[in-house]
Amino acid sequence: HIQDTVMAVPQNLIQKVPYGKMFSLWRLQVKITSSFAHVWCRNIASDFSASTSTPSTVEVLSKSYVLDDFSSVTKKILSKVGKNLHNQRHHPLWLMKERVKDHFYKQYIGRFGTPLFSVYDDFSPVVTVEQNFDRLLIPQDHSSRLKGDNYYLNRFYMLRSHTSAHQWDLIHSGLDTFLVVGDVYRCDQINNTHYPVFHQMEGVRLFSNHEVKIDN
Repeated sequence: HIQDTVMAVPQNLIQKVPYGKMFSLWRLQVKITSSFAHVWCRNIASDFSASTSTPSTVEVLSKSYVLDDFSSVTKKILSKVGKNLHNQRHHPLWLMKERVKDHFYKQYIGRFGTPLFSVYDDFSPVVTVEQNFDRLLIPQDHSSRLKGDNYYLNRFYMLRSHTSAHQWDLIHSGLDTFLVVGDVYRCDQINNTHYPVFHQMEGVRLFSNHEVKIDN
C-alpha cells in the first residue's frame, strides 16, 4: 500500500534567487497506510522523546514549546515524532529512499564526476509557520493553512506539512541542486490510503536564465 505521486508546481513558485538563477520544483511523495505502518513500526524504538511536560507547554525532540489557542497537536501524533523510519536501515521507506538516491547519483553527475544532487534526510520535522507557508509564497488565506488541516504547536511553530518547508533555507544557503526526505504531518482521516503521518522525498534544481525559456 505505498502510493507515489508526482506533483506539479504552480507558476508563482518559480522565482528568481539573488544570484540571477531560476528554480523549478518537483516532488515525489510516498504515503504509508496505517495497517502497513503497524507491521513495520511496532518494534522500532524512537531515539527521542515527545511528551507533554506541563499543561501549558509541550516537549518535542528535547525542546519545549509554549501552547496557545492555536495549538492543535495531539499526544498520539507527538508519539510518532523522532521515529525517522526513512533512516531505519532495511525499512521499506529506507529502501525506497536509497533507490531514488541511487538513481539521481547515477543519472546526474557533476563536471568532476561527483553526484550533482546532495541529500538531506535528517532535518527536524518541527518548523516555523513562516518556513512552512510564508517562504513558499502561500497566501495568508490559503486553505492549506487551516488549523484543522495541520498540527500546530502554537502560532509560530508546527510539524511540517511538507518537506518543502526546508527549500528556502537550503536555496539561500547557496545550494542549487538537492533532495530532501522526511516525515510530514497532516490531519488526514485514517483509511486505506491516508494517514496523518507520511513521508515525502522531493528534489530542487536551479537553472540559469539561458537554460530556461521565459515568456515575457
